[in-house]
Amino acid sequence: MHIDPNPEQVIPTSAQARMRSAAPSWEGRRRSVMIAGLMLLISLYGRSTERLYASAGNYRWMPPAQGSLNSLGTIVFVGKGAGIQLLAPSIHARAGVLRCASAAWDGTGRLQLTYSLGAVSVHVTVAVVEAASGLRATVDADVPVIQFVDAGPWSPGLQVQPVTIPYYTGNVVYAPGTGMFLSAWWDWHATRATALNGTAAQYSPRTDSTLNAVHEVLWVAGSPDVDAVLPSPGNPPSPYIGELSGRLVLDIWTRDFKQIQQGLAELGDYGITGCAAIIHVWQHAGYDNALPQHTPANDEEGGDAGLLAAVNAGKADGCLVALHENYVDYYPNYPKFDPAAVALNSDGSRMLSWLNQAGVRAYSTKPAWMVKNAATQSPEIHDRYGTTASYIDVNSGIWPSSHGDMDAHAPGAGTLGAWLAGDAGLWSFERRAHDGPVFGEGRYHWFYSGLLDGVEAQFGTGGVLDQPGPRAPLFVDFDLREIHPLEVNHGMGYYQRWLASGEMLSQQAMDAYRMQEVAFGHAPFVGQRYWNDIPHVLVESNLVAPVAGRYGAAAVSSIEYQVNGEWTTPSEAAQAAVFSRVQVTYNNGLTVVANALPTSLIWQGIDLPQYGWVAKAPGLLAYTAVCGDVICDYAETSTSIFANSRNQTDARNDMGYAAPTLLSIKQGKGRSVFLTCQWKIDKTINDRYKPFLHFVNEGKPEESGEIAFQGNLAVGGSLSARNPGQSVMQGPVEIRIPPAVPDGSYSIRIGLYDPRTNDRLPLEGMDDGTQRYILGSLTISGGGAHVEFHAAPLSDPRMNPRGSVVNFATVQTDGMLSIRRESGQWVLRPFPRTRSFTILLQSARFPMPVNIKANGGSTSLVRPTSAGTYWKLPLTGAKSYSWAASGN
Repeated sequence: MHIDPNPEQVIPTSAQARMRSAAPSWEGRRRSVMIAGLMLLISLYGRSTERLYASAGNYRWMPPAQGSLNSLGTIVFVGKGAGIQLLAPSIHARAGVLRCASAAWDGTGRLQLTYSLGAVSVHVTVAVVEAASGLRATVDADVPVIQFVDAGPWSPGLQVQPVTIPYYTGNVVYAPGTGMFLSAWWDWHATRATALNGTAAQYSPRTDSTLNAVHEVLWVAGSPDVDAVLPSPGNPPSPYIGELSGRLVLDIWTRDFKQIQQGLAELGDYGITGCAAIIHVWQHAGYDNALPQHTPANDEEGGDAGLLAAVNAGKADGCLVALHENYVDYYPNYPKFDPAAVALNSDGSRMLSWLNQAGVRAYSTKPAWMVKNAATQSPEIHDRYGTTASYIDVNSGIWPSSHGDMDAHAPGAGTLGAWLAGDAGLWSFERRAHDGPVFGEGRYHWFYSGLLDGVEAQFGTGGVLDQPGPRAPLFVDFDLREIHPLEVNHGMGYYQRWLASGEMLSQQAMDAYRMQEVAFGHAPFVGQRYWNDIPHVLVESNLVAPVAGRYGAAAVSSIEYQVNGEWTTPSEAAQAAVFSRVQVTYNNGLTVVANALPTSLIWQGIDLPQYGWVAKAPGLLAYTAVCGDVICDYAETSTSIFANSRNQTDARNDMGYAAPTLLSIKQGKGRSVFLTCQWKIDKTINDRYKPFLHFVNEGKPEESGEIAFQGNLAVGGSLSARNPGQSVMQGPVEIRIPPAVPDGSYSIRIGLYDPRTNDRLPLEGMDDGTQRYILGSLTISGGGAHVEFHAAPLSDPRMNPRGSVVNFATVQTDGMLSIRRESGQWVLRPFPRTRSFTILLQSARFPMPVNIKANGGSTSLVRPTSAGTYWKLPLTGAKSYSWAASGN
């Protein structure tokens, strides 16, 4: 198919249009409290109002004093009976000092400033207008000699308190003396700067040593309402919000197309359909190499035929399927390498970008070349593999100032606006090339929201830095009010970028992740190590997806936080810096409540433990809550029910390819131990995968040397040669403890990996979050003379260790099940299929049928039995059970 490589730019080209695009979020917000103090301010300065300052509602821009250095004046808030200085903006020349020679208002709200820079006169115009909660000031200079325009810090007299706002990169503060929240930022849509760094707009020299002339727009906002000082991305909303709402996103990093095909087919077999699948590693020369060449698909992973089969398996499940593409990193080993495509630094050298695992350093692509390069790849990718969506790496995950081009011959040289225009053009092109939505990387995504369609919503900006884990504040206002209306983001970021260093993706951590996902209004997400983990995906799909389908395209009506036991406004919560319990109401009647505190929260009779949540709307009830003496998961709509008793045994059933067990560990001579373990094979294992054993310093991240020592596992027989259900005995294997290893306790972790790619296989057991499985711990004492083994704890307090039956009212079970209405039939899918667990269905909701059809198992028909107000479904090992839903 033909795609125009030069699409019309999405971002408006005129400064006026760009300012208008950012303005709607301001209009309609609560205006600042207007307090008369003008006459006092006049008397302080002893001059007429027309000559003294420009007025923008409650805000005054006071000109700099004649003879002052590098000053643009001061911004003052008039309230509480006096003028309060907020900011003191400044300008800085590339060389020398800018001395104010004159300052005068021209009667149209424009401050005309003249500076002397040696023998050169520099004229600067500041145009000030009122905005809904503050002012907007446009700064222009006529001579390109200014390298920095700096809004500066908040005045020390304000004694500001910072407000931590997830996903926002700017600086919001509370000034107690004014009773206002304050924020200020340079408009990234309007800037001609090279970079926005902190409070400054920075102008760097182009390759011809010239600077761009200054053009900036400064927004200053102040209000007693914290939401009123938050900026909008100023972009149009995604056209795919409706289509993406409620879709589960599968993030696939598996390097075997056959395994991907089988995994997607198995998910469909469990009724997990209508997802969005992103396949990341497939490129011809391998991941992050020889780009922008992507096709044909990597032969070692299955080639074009294998990738096409994997894509078709996803599409057969009704899923959108995207392949990972990258047009930012331009590699010197690209077969058609063109030096003209490479962005330049100010000194004319090539701008460096990503360093891949093979040690090849990429260059940064010129913004105008991103679409040009994509035009050689994306249409062919779509034609070869039938993609229905796309994934573009890097662009949406980085600060707008991260990439650019200083080549004086390139359009927009030295401006971050050229990068933003290149981004917008690329995402627009990709939507058309793949005839579907564009996904991307998260972190700095708020700038770009709406220009693409969804990202993995990673933290890492502003006051919430990388890897906050369960401790991230539930301050959802910025995300829900400004980002949510523009695109459908998923998850809370990659698990390894969400968890704190050294932490495991335990059941508690997974509950916290999912609670944040729902509170922030994100789509369900399953990360790289769990995309084909059946029990994990079943919960994410059946529990979160129905809720996400309700809030995906809905607007927020109100947000409340619990402070000191009382539900209160976001502004009061921000003053108290308390964001542990949140209640969000949407305009379609949906209410979501989340609890991050250790103490339970009772909401409408539902007991929410720490990291529990509930979503309630007409025709919908979903929660992670306390059921009796265990934590449980439940979701019910008019056409579906999901119930999960959290049976601890079942949660580790069918999770992986094998179940490793440590049978014994004994003291050897000197600093050695003899270890014996067993592998129970659950799925066929490719012979590329080899076992490994790590003895780990707990509390340290894997990448920073937490492996104290390792064991050389010589398996007694190939794992790949064994069929599912068989076992392989290993050992006793001697493990030498190096002399440098001190006394202490070391976690024993085992796994299977591919030496070629370092990919790991999922196994059964306690995953530490990196697909290593905890067997227990080894305590070394006496300089290695004594060792003691401690088995891993068997009971998880957030699971159902006894396997008790949980009463969900409509159903009772000690397993996991989903029921959906499909083509006039109720279809029940149990998990696990290998155990005949208890399923009782409420007769009032599901009148007992005479016979039930079984898909698979030991018999094609099963007969239910009455159990009072319930009836019991006998399980026979079938994949699903169905009966007529007429009359319901």
